Amino acid sequence: MLIRVRYKDGRIDLVPSKKLEELILMSEIEQFERSTGWVTLGKDPIRSSLRGSYPGAERRTPMMLSSKENRK
Repeated sequence: MLIRVRYKDGRIDLVPSKKLEELILMSEIEQFERSTGWVTLGKDPIRSSLRGSYPGAERRTPMMLSSKENRK
């Protein structure tokens, strides 16, 4: 899937979805477009697979954990 991005210099381009995370991490873009509109990095919430693990306490029940493991 191609995603529309806006680079810091104002250029707009279409990039493969696999490349979006790399552009975000390298701070090369300032916005990308979702179906709901433009997302501004540093302002709007985004998901990231490279954020790292959750540092807080485990809050899921053992049943939830075993269900997750069964899906692998």
